[in-house]
Amino acid sequence: MDDFDITLAGEIGGTFTDIILFEKGGRGHTLRTLKTPSTPKNPEEGLLAGFDRLSPDWEKTGGVLHGSTVGTNAVLERKGVKTAFLVTEGFRDILEIQRGDKENIYDLCYQRSSPLVPRNLVFPVNERISAKGEVLISLNLKQINEIASQLKKEGIKAAGICFLHSYLNPVNEQSAKEELQKRIPEIYIMVSSEIIPQFREYERASTTVMSAYIVPIMSNYIENLGCELEKRKFTGKLFITQSNGGMLPAEAIRSEVIRTLESGPAAGVTGAINIAKQVGLDDIITLDMGGTSTDVCLVNNGKPTVNSENLLNGLPVAVPMIDICSVGAGGGSIAWLDKGGMLRVGPVSSGAQPGPACYNKNGKKVTVTDSHVYRGFIRAENFVGGEFPLNADASKTVLAELGKECGMSMEDLAEAVIKITTNNMMQAVRVVSTERGNDPRNYTIVAFGGAGPLHAVELADELGISQVLVPRHAGLLSAYGLLVADIIRDYVQTDVRSIGTLTQSDINNALKKLIERAFHEFNNYGYKKEEIVFLPSVELRYQGQAFELEIPIDIDISVEELTRLFHETHQMRYGHSTIGEPVEIVNYRLQAKVIHRKENLVFEEKNNCDDSVFKKNVYIDGQWKSCDFVSRKSLKNGDKISGIAIIEEETSTCYIPEGWTAKVLENNSMMITKSNIRGEIDEH
Repeated sequence: MDDFDITLAGEIGGTFTDIILFEKGGRGHTLRTLKTPSTPKNPEEGLLAGFDRLSPDWEKTGGVLHGSTVGTNAVLERKGVKTAFLVTEGFRDILEIQRGDKENIYDLCYQRSSPLVPRNLVFPVNERISAKGEVLISLNLKQINEIASQLKKEGIKAAGICFLHSYLNPVNEQSAKEELQKRIPEIYIMVSSEIIPQFREYERASTTVMSAYIVPIMSNYIENLGCELEKRKFTGKLFITQSNGGMLPAEAIRSEVIRTLESGPAAGVTGAINIAKQVGLDDIITLDMGGTSTDVCLVNNGKPTVNSENLLNGLPVAVPMIDICSVGAGGGSIAWLDKGGMLRVGPVSSGAQPGPACYNKNGKKVTVTDSHVYRGFIRAENFVGGEFPLNADASKTVLAELGKECGMSMEDLAEAVIKITTNNMMQAVRVVSTERGNDPRNYTIVAFGGAGPLHAVELADELGISQVLVPRHAGLLSAYGLLVADIIRDYVQTDVRSIGTLTQSDINNALKKLIERAFHEFNNYGYKKEEIVFLPSVELRYQGQAFELEIPIDIDISVEELTRLFHETHQMRYGHSTIGEPVEIVNYRLQAKVIHRKENLVFEEKNNCDDSVFKKNVYIDGQWKSCDFVSRKSLKNGDKISGIAIIEEETSTCYIPEGWTAKVLENNSMMITKSNIRGEIDEH
């Protein structure tokens, strides 16, 4: 991607689609930006319309980078295809039984999430692989043919196959797949040994089923997008972002669409890390507030935690995802009264259609955006740079209705909505920080998304954080994250063995197999071996433990050194270790990546805007106060703005409270600091 003259990046959010055009030039590069309403029914329409508005030279465009929520929405809204599931005989109820834990142990009415495949479409197969990988019962092809006939009769569009211990020996899964493809070539077939060859049968089964459930939708979406780009004479490469923050070519994603879940928030984290590194920050908390949710991630030493134990709509997804905590606190989150008359905000959102009342699309509920508009924090005539004017009277109408219902003035109701929203966001920050042993006061908040900078400083104040970084074009940072993302692919192989039975060559050979597989796939993507960085790791645990720790290693590590590293890591994570206790290896992992070098990619400014300050009253702490409104375009490197102030730009709005000061840095980001705590920020 570094060699492309023109690159387009587009990330589809719940309310807006964010687009950036990157173009190389003789005197430097150009970044053009655009924010356009999303089109939920046909997501590609809003994306392509945005691309067309930027009018790129399609014949010179080398890459289109895309973050998509299509697969995620299909799962959340249960709008995937009719799917069947083949399992080892005796395990038909694996999707129903799930695990014994509860997400909320105090909920007396707790209900587990329903499986994506009903029991009548789960087909037991008489086959068996032992825990050592031996074939105990070979596949009965006649039975597979009978199942194929039933799938045709049921009108099945996709099927998942997950047999016991297939991660050690996939022969029966592969034979079943081949036979089904012969009999019903029109359906999509996903097998667990290709998606996640690792143990824990329920998580593997859930991931396989979810992959099958969305693969026709995602494959058709990617194909349609590719066809539309071809019509525009685009001959470059289409890349899709993944939930681990990396990119893969579209042809690689088609068979592993499960890796695209939560890819939009992951791209935002990637962009935030890049911006923070430009100003010398490695320990950050990312705060991404969009139209439907707020996504929070803690980053240590420039690296986010990547988790392989994830839930989507209560169902496990065992593929690597950046560890992001999401809460239903977005600009479109709806304010409502519970049965006890208590004011609540979210998690239900008005989305892009109808959107907040002020969008003039027949929205009838009070939202966070309506509250900001009424309090004066968002000027209706200047929303999205004036391209998307709002109806402030509509916000006033819905606030009056809800205010009458709960006995509050419109001003107090609007402020209460904002405070509740900020409190909801604070809980998400605590989940990724204090609840995991990290003091949030040691971090800098990086605020982005259309509404993130509106809440970030007040949130920081509540948490004792004294520094907030707001990137230029904060509302487009997820799209920016696509531009700076690496090509990344994760690999895993389970091999549960006591570490005492292993030799250095055993570990070396297991990792080499993953490296060979990675090299073969990256070679097919068009990359040479010297371009690929291989990052091996292993997961270990004490014998008898239910969960394991991932430890990055060198490929030639000795067994003794690996054992020592595990004890040290266990001590660091849990505060204790048991030297001498038997240790076992569980999974070998490998991350292969091609580094995308755009560390110094910044939004360059043309400060041709009137630098006069516009004054207007805003409602803060129970009273109307004078506030300075400043155009972001008028600010240049080194400029300082003290609160109370609102910084307006085309893609987001930033609020600076009294007692805080913003300074424009060399990369055109703004650092906002609390007075008399950290002093000047010239070192950045």
